Amino acid sequence: MTEREKISHVLRRLGLGAGRYERTQYERLGLQGTIERLIGFDRVDEKFPYSPWSFAVQQDRKLYTDPYQIAGWWGLRFLMTRRPLQEKLTLFWHDHFAVSGEKVFEGPTMLEYTDILRRHGKGKFRDLLRAVTKHAALVSYLDNNTSTKLHPNENLAREMFELFTLGVGNYSEADVKESARALTGWAVHYSGLGDDTPFPEQAERAARQGMSVFNFCVVPAQHDGGTKSILGKKGNLDGDDLLDMLAAMPETASLICRKLWEFFAYKDPEPEVMTALTGTWQATDGDIASVLRTMVGRPEFYSFKAVRTMPKSPLDFTVALFRCLGVSDIFLTLGGIPSDPYEPVKEDLRKIGSGVFYLMSQQGLTLLFPPNVGGWDWGTAWITSNNTVVRVNHAQLLFVGDDPNRFVAVMLGQKLKSEDHVANSGAVIDALADIFDAELTPTDRTLLAQACDRAGGVGAFGDKESASKMLAEVGKLLFAMPGFQLC
Repeated sequence: MTEREKISHVLRRLGLGAGRYERTQYERLGLQGTIERLIGFDRVDEKFPYSPWSFAVQQDRKLYTDPYQIAGWWGLRFLMTRRPLQEKLTLFWHDHFAVSGEKVFEGPTMLEYTDILRRHGKGKFRDLLRAVTKHAALVSYLDNNTSTKLHPNENLAREMFELFTLGVGNYSEADVKESARALTGWAVHYSGLGDDTPFPEQAERAARQGMSVFNFCVVPAQHDGGTKSILGKKGNLDGDDLLDMLAAMPETASLICRKLWEFFAYKDPEPEVMTALTGTWQATDGDIASVLRTMVGRPEFYSFKAVRTMPKSPLDFTVALFRCLGVSDIFLTLGGIPSDPYEPVKEDLRKIGSGVFYLMSQQGLTLLFPPNVGGWDWGTAWITSNNTVVRVNHAQLLFVGDDPNRFVAVMLGQKLKSEDHVANSGAVIDALADIFDAELTPTDRTLLAQACDRAGGVGAFGDKESASKMLAEVGKLLFAMPGFQLC
């Protein structure tokens, strides 16, 4: 692979697409510079000045506290962020520590939970595990708020072992029961106790202070302080002791390293890959950023098994598709810089963020609403007849939509003429393939050029309606091609 090809591959996997306008920002940095910019995202200006509260506050100035407001804001952040890996890691951990807004129904609680994932996503796993477990979202989602020393609830303890750390086969039922005892007393405090104000008003009042009405708390009287035996260790163990034990276990290193590799590279990593990743984990005390650097430093990451073999998730398809147009600066100009975090976001930006959330939801990836505690199914599960239809329809939405000015079609047409100097349909297709990071076979290119010719070819750029119709026809064919479903 050339360095340029490797940079594109890294951007598809660690970033949010490798289209022309995304790729050219990184090419001047070289491969190592690209990797460091992506992983060292805390040194990058995100250029996303919109607070989640700006989505929660509608034009009537009322603040709505349901999770859908936060999900729409996250959709816009995915589109605009200059820190793509930060958001992709946040989604990775959201899938790993799956919590749903269907049960945790208050938006600020879900916002705090995702902020924990965002802050700790590339740090020490121990810190992430402790922070997310000591939050109202996970505690309430897995019913630990109902767990007492008289009646320990095993849900959190069981998922802690099976899904979050050790994995199936590396613990016993006795370990689960004893760990449930260790976690008793970790609960959720509702700040509205003793307040007769209707819940929506209480939630709005708390949100305007940047907080949730539900918060993690410890109730000492409900904690089982007796002796417990967990994973061979005996004593008066509590939740903190349990989390420290689990974070240090080699089985946890193996499970997390495998999930990271399979999320960013391919299924079933070779033994030597796992040895390298877990070796880095042990040497750095579970530092996720270091594991990621080892991952992208492996030759296997750039092998034929890895490059353009991963079925695109709704994130990799929808968000990457929109980011291919390089419109984040336009969105920033459109939205302006708010002077108040509770100032309603411009309605056009609200529609864009909510639209991205909706389009991904149509494909089965509903941000903040994973289907169950096991998260989403990835890989080939995203390739369905329903998703093909949705993805083909992206062309109509993108190039025609309900904007009478046909902004995207006009903008793209101007770029093709001024940057690529397109003279025929073949040149149009070559330029679109570069812009949208599409790898075309000769047959693909012929079919797309024929579709372009039928819709007017280069001459279609003479007016907005013809341009939008031609691009939509070509886009429908391109977005349905098997190769375009892989990244």
